[in-house]
Amino acid sequence: MDDEAHTGKRGLKIIGVKATGTDWHAKIRYENASMEQGRKFTIAFWAKVDASEGERRTVSTSVQMQRDPWTFYHGADIVLDSTEWKEYFDTFAASDIVEKDMWVGLAIAQSDVDFWIDDFRFFEGEPRDEIGVEPEKFAVDPMGKLTSAWGKVKVDYR
Repeated sequence: MDDEAHTGKRGLKIIGVKATGTDWHAKIRYENASMEQGRKFTIAFWAKVDASEGERRTVSTSVQMQRDPWTFYHGADIVLDSTEWKEYFDTFAASDIVEKDMWVGLAIAQSDVDFWIDDFRFFEGEPRDEIGVEPEKFAVDPMGKLTSAWGKVKVDYR
């Protein structure tokens, strides 16, 4: 079905079998991420609640060291409140310098309501700083400059 993905052909469906009430008992995560103290970072994703399961559920963002001592850097609750695809954001100021030693993800064990997720991103800056947040706005303007892929540019060194 086309509505099972926000973009592309497939999204990820999270099927809640048994909620533990402790959000971090199950996570979706991106590993080996980095951040620099004092800079802003954003976790962004598209999601929708499975309409047959309910109309809302909570997930929690999780930014944490991926090894002992498991330092927790940031987290926030996000209420998924739509049965249609909707974009969600969590922007925070980094509290430490971490070089490829943390995960960024969603803690999902607080509810057994099924949901879909797609286009999960972690980037430096605020949502307005993300390159390509709305690809339609970056389409070539017939009166403007035409973009090209650098790998396809032919160079004559004669």
